[in-house]
Amino acid sequence: MSVLLDNMLRRLQGVRRNGTGWMALCPAHEDRNPSLSVDEKDGRILFFCHAGCSNESVLNAAGIVARELFADAPTSPQIIAEYNYTDEHGVLLYQVLRYKPKGFRQRKPDGKGSWTWNLSGVVRVLYRLPDVISADQLLVVEGEKDVETAVRLSIAATCSPGGAGKWREEYSEHLRGKQITIIADADEPGRKHARQIAESLHGKASSVSVLEMPSAKDLSEWVERGGTRETLKKLLAVAPEWKPQAQNAGGTSGFRLVRLGELLDKPQTETEWVWSERLAAGTVSLVVAKPKVGKSTLARNLALALSRGETFLGLPTRRGQVVYLALEEREEDIAADFRALGGTADDEILIHADSVPADGMFAALDLVRQYKPVLLVVDPLFRLARIRDEKAYAETYAALGPLIDVARETGTHVLLVHHSGKSAKSDAIDSPLGSTALSGAVSTLIVLRRTENYRLVQTVQRLGQDLQETVLNFDTATHQLSLGGAKIDADRADCELAILEFLKDAGEPQTQAQLRTGVEGQTRTIRSALTALASTGRIIKTGEGTRGKPFLYTFENTGSSTYAETREPESRKATESNINTGDILVPGDWEDPVLVPASIEAGNEEGEL
Repeated sequence: MSVLLDNMLRRLQGVRRNGTGWMALCPAHEDRNPSLSVDEKDGRILFFCHAGCSNESVLNAAGIVARELFADAPTSPQIIAEYNYTDEHGVLLYQVLRYKPKGFRQRKPDGKGSWTWNLSGVVRVLYRLPDVISADQLLVVEGEKDVETAVRLSIAATCSPGGAGKWREEYSEHLRGKQITIIADADEPGRKHARQIAESLHGKASSVSVLEMPSAKDLSEWVERGGTRETLKKLLAVAPEWKPQAQNAGGTSGFRLVRLGELLDKPQTETEWVWSERLAAGTVSLVVAKPKVGKSTLARNLALALSRGETFLGLPTRRGQVVYLALEEREEDIAADFRALGGTADDEILIHADSVPADGMFAALDLVRQYKPVLLVVDPLFRLARIRDEKAYAETYAALGPLIDVARETGTHVLLVHHSGKSAKSDAIDSPLGSTALSGAVSTLIVLRRTENYRLVQTVQRLGQDLQETVLNFDTATHQLSLGGAKIDADRADCELAILEFLKDAGEPQTQAQLRTGVEGQTRTIRSALTALASTGRIIKTGEGTRGKPFLYTFENTGSSTYAETREPESRKATESNINTGDILVPGDWEDPVLVPASIEAGNEEGEL
């Protein structure tokens, strides 16, 4: 028998030989006949409970760390904390040991000055039971580490032994008549554990609230990131009271069923728009783009329009106060941008241009509840919601949860500014950098992108009407935005100019095949442009369009330096107004055929067009 196997068997009871292996009483359930198989293979201990207990529950009950099952474990686990569980008089009942690498073992005094490494026959109690009994208000957290964190903040707290999913009904008796706040770990096991405790305490505790720590997995992580006692007290004061889900007439499933007739009889409420057909009050939106494409410029244009109740990109807005959290730019840069936009002291915009407070998410929620602005801008999102893994769906969605809730509560629209991914996505929903939870959580997704010739804006709406890809014009003097034509129309307008240039230089009739070789653009765009040019007489179309007699296209020389119905004369300057060609705005500067400049003056800060 190896030393490793001998060490494992010494921790179990009822051990007996069974062929080439061993049987023992399973410590994870009340086992009268040995049902736990123990074997060793390739330097590893193997457990199997024939009654169905998981290996994790067997290890926890036996006080065995998983690393101890391997003969070649590189280092021995080190005890980093001992948590004493006592009765109401402070008499030690058992200990939970925390190890590094992370692991837990349980042991009880053997009455001889040593330890027995299981809890068989020991009454399970809440951690720090004497404090629990004497407190009127206390926290219930998931583990002993969080309890000790709360105690260091001078706040009474407790937990059940064994972690998530190990709550027992008898624990609730010690909490009867007390005010309880359950702090749930921000993952599915943690939330399920919190619900289990809340259901157990319902009708026993005087009040039960459930809280998740903003932008952190648990209380200890939140404190490590700068959370303070004062901020925690504020969070506890506004933690929502837990209430059991209403039972339906058919039983106790927790689902609340409403007959279709009742639902249809409910009066319909019209959507209240902050920006008509684009941004609804009480919802959250996300504007995404790569750097230097114009996310912040769009947010500031919108903020100024709402503060004045003016139209924005051709649609009406709802006038009201705006709170703008500029979390990575200097005050002087923000001031310069709003000054260029024509902002004045009369505009109702409150601006924070500084780093994020340690309790940033809570502070932002507090601001919204205090001011109830028509619009809150968070620029950028990940400076406020400190997400460790932006690709993790559950973590990202949980981080956005408080913002979604406060928007519904107050009617404020929350606009989040965020970066897009490195590669271009065919579906706008996939544009945000990180998890698709970002697109899934918001009511409006605004996507900005830049092509060689111009910038485009597009929206994907849960409420309202989608805006298809449309040219976004930017005035470099005033920093103001306006919509141009649809992208397809803009592409055709550029193609028309390219065809006119090509035919003029050719000096003789050209076939469509020759044009496709000499002019950039998709075939369908070239065909559409040729049709438009011929129908308006700007080019001459001859031929029959048959094999051997293809259509020929010739530049129509009018003797003027102006291409009829297209551009201003070459001598006109860029300061001249744009010419309306159908539904498309075409800049008057013939020397620059770009609808929206691809770059502007050097030195502009992040977010400027």
